[in-house]
Amino acid sequence: MISFILTLKRLLSAVYRIMKEKAFKSLLVSLALILLSGTLFYKQVEGWSLLDSFYFAFVSLIPTSVSTGFVPQTDLSKWFTMIYLVVGVGVMLMILIMIGFAVVNFEKSEQEELKQKIVDKMD
Repeated sequence: MISFILTLKRLLSAVYRIMKEKAFKSLLVSLALILLSGTLFYKQVEGWSLLDSFYFAFVSLIPTSVSTGFVPQTDLSKWFTMIYLVVGVGVMLMILIMIGFAVVNFEKSEQEELKQKIVDKMD
C-alpha cells in the first residue's frame, strides 16, 4: 500500500509539473473534446447510457486489450468509431508519453536533489 501511495505521489507531482506546458494543455483540451464527441455520439446513435458511452469512448482510446462489452451496431457508428480511434488514439498516446517522460524527469530531479543533499552533508 505504501508503494502505491508513493507511486501515486510521483505521478501526481509529475502531472502537476507538466500541466505548465502549453503542448500538454492543448492535448488535454483536444482529448476532452474527442471524448465529449464520442460520448455524445454513442449516447445519441447507439442509445447507450451516458456512463456507458463515456466508458466506451475512453477505454477505446487506451492501448490495452480491455473489452468493454459494447459493440457499435449501426453502419454510421462503425464508420465513426474507425475515424474516432484513428484521431483519438494518437492524442491519448501523446498524453501518455508526455506523462511518462514527466515521471522519469521527476524521478531524475528527485535523485539529483538527494545526491546534492548527501554532498552538502559531507562538506
